[in-house]
Amino acid sequence: METYFHTTYSPAVYQRYKHSTGIYNISVANMHYDAANFDSTEAFLCEHLDQAPRACEVARFNKKDSVNPSASSNWMDWMLFRERFRRHNSIGLISGEDERWERIEEKFNSLNMTSIPRVCLPDDMKDKLLQLSLEAEMALTPEWWYRSEEGLEGLKFDFEEKINSQLCVIDTKAILMSPEWQIFLTELEVS
Repeated sequence: METYFHTTYSPAVYQRYKHSTGIYNISVANMHYDAANFDSTEAFLCEHLDQAPRACEVARFNKKDSVNPSASSNWMDWMLFRERFRRHNSIGLISGEDERWERIEEKFNSLNMTSIPRVCLPDDMKDKLLQLSLEAEMALTPEWWYRSEEGLEGLKFDFEEKINSQLCVIDTKAILMSPEWQIFLTELEVS
């Protein structure tokens, strides 16, 4: 199946783009091929930019020091929370050097990240995004593939799995307005 897929799919993509102005080297990457081990930066720089070997070295070097995806996601949530906190706080935190930031970060990290309030896309936007994804899949893949179990049905399943988690942001206002955080902020303001 894999060989058939590569011989059918990759040439179709190549044929679609080979006459485009300014395109001299076409490389097709499929993150679903080995999704559990797919590091998009390293894969792209090392396997698809053959004229940039230094970029590949940097990607591999930085990968050694990278954190796991869930920790990275929590870090991104923290950075977003911190930025929004600056705009919505009532305790006069301006500088990043204020020692109270450490206490706020500890409090934030104690949150149960699976039940933290989040703001997600409205249903009509989700539907439009899914429809756009399905149309792109149909335009970029052969009919036999998108009609297969791995094709559109797999995309729909993957979409539903991620749309209410990875495409949402933390609801900073709801967190800060919770009774627990109101007490914490009052204590922090007094200290």
